[in-house]
Formats: sequence, C-alpha cells, structure tokens
Amino acid sequence: MTRLLSMLLLLAASAASQAATAPANAADLMIERVPFGSGMQNAAGPENAQPVADFGVWHAPQYMPGYPTAATIWPRVVLVQCKGGTCDGYAITPNMGFGEYLFFKPVDK
Repeated sequence: MTRLLSMLLLLAASAASQAATAPANAADLMIERVPFGSGMQNAAGPENAQPVADFGVWHAPQYMPGYPTAATIWPRVVLVQCKGGTCDGYAITPNMGFGEYLFFKPVDK
C-alpha cells in the first residue's frame, strides 16, 4: 500500500511539472488501437482517452493479460508520442512488468 501511494505521489509530481503537454479536455485526446495493447480489442480506429484526475496521465480501454482485477494493483505509465490530439498506440510487452492498468502520458512528436 505504501509503495502504491508513493508511486501515485511521484506520478502526480511529475505530471504537475509536465502538464502542458496534455490537451485541455478528454475530447481532444485519442489513442490508436493496437492488438494486445491500447484500445478496445474488438474495434477499429482510435480510442477516446480520459484524463486521470489532474495527474497529467490518461487512460483508455486496453488488453489486459492474465487474470485482471478491478483494482489498480500495479499501475504503470507508458510514454506515447502524440500529434494533433492523436497518440500512437502501444503493445503490452513483458518488460513493462505487471500492469493490469496502464496509464499513458502524451509526449509531443
């Protein structure tokens, strides 16, 4: 629990220092769907992303390997390249470690 709280505090601190890279509202940001990665797996085209509080990170539906739970037990942040309100997608790889819920942080191309 302490580790999760410290990770979220670190996330909030880094998000506050780089909040200028994120669009003003959720309607402005989309992420590409990637098999076994970002976006709903049974659809095509970009996925709408939602901001996670004011942490400067975003979330969209994604592929969840293994046996997912309803809790963000091992939250991770993935940096994704964005241009014009659309971000590149990502595929979940073993080097990401456990990550039932991956959040992403937009980075300008």
